[in-house]
Amino acid sequence: MADWRKIPEAGTVFGIRLLVMFARMFGRRIAGWGLYILAFYYALIRGTARRASRDYLRRIGQPARFRNVVRHLHTFAQVSMDRLFFVTGKLKPFRFEHRGHDLIVEATKSGRGVLLLGAHLGSFEVMRCRAKEYGVPINVVVDFSNAERVNGVLRSLAPDIDTRLISLGTDPLAAMLQIRAAIERGELVAILGDRKPSAKSGNARVVVTQFLGADAAFPAGPWLLAHSLRCPVYFVAGLYTGPNHYALHSEILADEVRLDRHDRAASLARYAQTYASMLETYVRSAPLNWFNFFDFWSIRD
Repeated sequence: MADWRKIPEAGTVFGIRLLVMFARMFGRRIAGWGLYILAFYYALIRGTARRASRDYLRRIGQPARFRNVVRHLHTFAQVSMDRLFFVTGKLKPFRFEHRGHDLIVEATKSGRGVLLLGAHLGSFEVMRCRAKEYGVPINVVVDFSNAERVNGVLRSLAPDIDTRLISLGTDPLAAMLQIRAAIERGELVAILGDRKPSAKSGNARVVVTQFLGADAAFPAGPWLLAHSLRCPVYFVAGLYTGPNHYALHSEILADEVRLDRHDRAASLARYAQTYASMLETYVRSAPLNWFNFFDFWSIRD
């Protein structure tokens, strides 16, 4: 199986800028229709993504026909385009529904930092921009260089954007110190919890648990981190329900993570299963919002 970290992100620097120009010239609605051409082309030429989409659609109980693969990829493209609107502050076309965010805001007001555990589900960018609107500092942890490259492009589009990016790729120890400092300041630290970490990230440990009816590997790192930080952990997701609506969900996973010193593996498994089960609930509620286009259920590295 090809390592997902070796699969280039769908958008290159040139592609992102072209998408911005297209959206600005024709508007979001027309640009969204144009994305169907892009999704169709991508479904044709990207065999890995096409096979992964079909496999996922079957597991979720959806028809795995080619047109549904195109719809799946179009949803990904639409959410990716909307990210450009979010970072540049163009929120007027959108409607947002908030569920549970008040609990996170209250937690930060009490001086407690909060760990947000998301997934490649819907738009994380919409969660980040809405947190900024509520005046809550948010720090985003990333694990590979492509994210820094894309965020560099986004900064060029919106120079005043405060990404607060923490990279695990080059110096994991420095990253952990940054994360701890942010939590101690009562800020939010966001990390995605649905992809196996790279060996360079400092902790490549995984937990195998049930997800959509089969074994899948999830990173142990977020739970080891939460155990060390002694802070609340919330599941977050910004689901695209179209055509201009996003439902932003926040739900507590653990008020404080405590791993049993005598049986840490069992403790990790319980927390990972709680996350996987909650993720499955949201995935089933918005099936086309799942954006892991590789063999997710392969346990092998």
